[in-house]
Amino acid sequence: MDYTMEWHIPKRVILIRVSGDVSLEELERFNNDILKHLNEGIAPVHLISIGENIRRVPTNLMKIRQTTTYLQHPNMGWTVIVQEKPNPLSGFMVSVATQASGMKLRQVKSLADALETLTRIDQTRQNPPMS
Repeated sequence: MDYTMEWHIPKRVILIRVSGDVSLEELERFNNDILKHLNEGIAPVHLISIGENIRRVPTNLMKIRQTTTYLQHPNMGWTVIVQEKPNPLSGFMVSVATQASGMKLRQVKSLADALETLTRIDQTRQNPPMS
């Protein structure tokens, strides 16, 4: 799995681009990188995830849940997944993962839609608190 992770809006919105096959070991490294960002962010910190050419993902939901501890971080806000062409299998996996973890999730078709969605669901993002 290859990924990049950067602040799209400093301390508030993380932009993640993911591609390739996903293993549990790589998911653990990914989780640790998100935790670092969440620790330095201002709550709520939202994630925008753009998946490109993801072919295989782990199917053991219990292990995925144990590995993705960032979902319970106190600064964690919404996750917005960008998929220009939705994949039925990944849509099903996201739905199951959402129900299993209780994460706040939206799926959209573009980065512009993701930012618009976050503006609608998080009024504090328009006027972030002073640090």
